[in-house]
Amino acid sequence: MNLLLVDGDSENIKNFRAHIRGAFPQIRIVGHFSDLAGNMQKAVRDLKPDVVLSDIRFFGGLHFVRFKELRDEFPEIKFIMYGTYNESDYMKRGRDFGVLDFMYRPVKPGDLNRCLDFALTSHKKAQETRRVAKDMESEYQKKISHYEEIFLRSLLEGDVARESEIRDGFTYFGLPFTMDFSVFIVRIDHYKRVVAELNEMEKHMRITSVLSVVRGILRDFKAKPFIRAFHEIPIIINANQTVEDKVLLGDRMKHAILERTGARCTIGIGRTYSTPMEISISAREADAAFGYRYRMGYHAVIPIEFVEPDNNITFRYPHARERRLVYSAVVGDYEYSKGLLSELFNALAQSGPMPEHLVAKIVMTIVFRISRYISEQNLPFAGEVARYFPTGDILRLTTIDDGYTFLDKALREFCMFIGKFHTKDSLRLHLSAKQHVQKHYYETFSIAKIAVKLGTTPETLNKVFMEREKVMLFDYVMWVRVQEAQKQLTESATEEDIIAVQVGFDDVRYFRSIFKKYVGETPAEYRARSQG
Repeated sequence: MNLLLVDGDSENIKNFRAHIRGAFPQIRIVGHFSDLAGNMQKAVRDLKPDVVLSDIRFFGGLHFVRFKELRDEFPEIKFIMYGTYNESDYMKRGRDFGVLDFMYRPVKPGDLNRCLDFALTSHKKAQETRRVAKDMESEYQKKISHYEEIFLRSLLEGDVARESEIRDGFTYFGLPFTMDFSVFIVRIDHYKRVVAELNEMEKHMRITSVLSVVRGILRDFKAKPFIRAFHEIPIIINANQTVEDKVLLGDRMKHAILERTGARCTIGIGRTYSTPMEISISAREADAAFGYRYRMGYHAVIPIEFVEPDNNITFRYPHARERRLVYSAVVGDYEYSKGLLSELFNALAQSGPMPEHLVAKIVMTIVFRISRYISEQNLPFAGEVARYFPTGDILRLTTIDDGYTFLDKALREFCMFIGKFHTKDSLRLHLSAKQHVQKHYYETFSIAKIAVKLGTTPETLNKVFMEREKVMLFDYVMWVRVQEAQKQLTESATEEDIIAVQVGFDDVRYFRSIFKKYVGETPAEYRARSQG
């Protein structure tokens, strides 16, 4: 550890040097600073101390301004200060600016040793923290390509929430994308048959060799291919190409892959879109194109425009949001449901005019999934869905605005009903838990075991008890045990240690401490008072 001595008194500097050299060989004194009018920043910059041992008076009346100036330029530097008792408040406040410890003048060797020992310990911890951080950064840099692939997968799956986040990812990973995005997916045909006789290394090498060929073909394009599975390579291409151009590029790829690796591949191609948020739409389209291999043939290039030329809705529709909407409706979370509903219908609005009856079918599908999920959960209010989501009203929906307005109102009323149901269920859970505790208070306490028995979670149990009893379940169990102990102490002559075991305590000392905490006196005191 490097130490800088700061004091206008040369005798103090001399004494400190002598003591530290004799008692702390692991501390290297890099120099001293004694010039009240001098530039301390320059001294610290030149000498690079880890800790500054200084008289607080050396900083003058603007202690904290000078502390802050040093800390702003050297954020890792620490201080040990010494001064008079009158200056103790200043030294204590200095902890906010990197002061590790302080002493009073005249400095005693014992106080100096204490402060330096603490500084050495803090320095070692800081070094270890920096070492761990450096190792983590080094490990991260080794795996940067792995994190790039995670980002690209999230992008294709639509899990990146904002366009600015996507742009930042492009910049961070050095991806050459600007605008106009298409997704190609290269998939090895009959993969299970192809790899049936390959070992793991050969299987991995097969997809790696396909990736190598794809990279070669795309050398002149702004494109990023990567391995998503052992049989599949998605490609994000940044080019405003016609469908014919994309088919020609796909043909070049599949023939080159067959010629150089022996693998026959089908390539699905999504439409070209202008914003990075739409990359996931193109990816869903490319993936859907593979469903037409039975008609178009394997070892083919299948753009979505060829097989679904008029479908601008399916791939924009956020199905994952719809699933979350179903779950949030069933648990009664209207605010979250409303946000998801807005996302769903905004996506529909961007898809263009709705075909006849489609809005009604979309709403009916959402309602059916809510009803199905309730039935799968075997919840007791399955019959209520038809009351809040009348089929006749759904069939009359024609526009996107109609569908949104209907679902928003129905979800709000349904979630209010669910909230009332949960209130009643909370009461049932509370009473059931109390009954269980009163029958089994002497058993080893396990909130997880009780929660499983009652069909809930430990967090819910504690929440219920906090709402209704103003205590955690553990505290309630302890109180029931103490009540039973009080009864036995009053009505019998049974020894304390036996009562402790009978009410659920293995350790009589722990029993006594809990009893006193809840009753305000020891079991012996309580017995003497109640019986005497």
